Amino acid sequence: MEDDNTSARIPIVDFSSCNTFDFSNIHETNTEIKNIAQEIIDAFTEIGFVYIKNHGIPQSQISKLFGVAKDFFTLSHEEKSKFSRDAKVSNHGYVGLGVETIDPSKPGDLKEAFNISELWNDEISWPDGSCSNFRPTVNEFTSACTELALKILDLVAIGLDLKDKTLMRQTHKFIGTKHNQSTLRILYYPVLKTLSKGEVRLGAHSDYGSITLLFQDEVGGLEVLDKNGKFKPVQPIEGTIVVNIADLLQRWSNDKLVSTKHRVVVPNEENLLYVSRQSAAFFVHPDNDVIIECLDGSRNYPPISSFDYLKYRLNETYLK
Repeated sequence: MEDDNTSARIPIVDFSSCNTFDFSNIHETNTEIKNIAQEIIDAFTEIGFVYIKNHGIPQSQISKLFGVAKDFFTLSHEEKSKFSRDAKVSNHGYVGLGVETIDPSKPGDLKEAFNISELWNDEISWPDGSCSNFRPTVNEFTSACTELALKILDLVAIGLDLKDKTLMRQTHKFIGTKHNQSTLRILYYPVLKTLSKGEVRLGAHSDYGSITLLFQDEVGGLEVLDKNGKFKPVQPIEGTIVVNIADLLQRWSNDKLVSTKHRVVVPNEENLLYVSRQSAAFFVHPDNDVIIECLDGSRNYPPISSFDYLKYRLNETYLK
């Protein structure tokens, strides 16, 4: 796999009309909504990524999330470790620098993360004592992401011309409960004083679930693998978020939609070499008991439940 400094050719889709469209009447779609759905499907078929502008989540809300996230990540290691994730028990909690190796051919990822996957669990401790409003902020942000994700999934159903246009929404109806594994992951890539050969901020990987909503700051570093086997930058574009297909939806669509490998590297620009980076990813998964089998009726992939597939992928990544 090679690198290429030219930016990835990822379409920008204007979501404005979707903010006022009544998705409860999804069978009564108009031409404008159908055109947006087709643009999204074309992007997901060609490269698996799309920029969405006018997505309905205000910049002030994104900035607020990044603010509480930075408050947490700049705490002492001792304080952050109180909220560490136990991968054998739960996907929720803090993940320290270098703990994960997403790409086994690379050293440990140069990032920190906090996974929010159990908002419903009142027994979990939260860092609100050290970071004011941490839990309310991530709760509010997760709700906004859920609403947007369901609209995008509706558009996928329209664009794929599924017989039941409500299928995607119905199979993700338990987001935010213990019956669904969707996760908000806030990420922090600290300043690097030295960088050893081969080290990356986040190794090459594809996501596990249905779709991912990515919010990134202006620093950049995200790269996507194109069809020619070259990694190309996904430049931050003000006012947009990046949405990509994940593995289960590729499987569900019998490979019509593409779950593309991507990674995060340290930018080459001198002024960005020693700058920290922040991002947030909302990983959307079907409800735990949903059986994923090819929507076109083929048997190219054996049926598997959403929960069993995620468990298998997490075990492959973290418990080897």
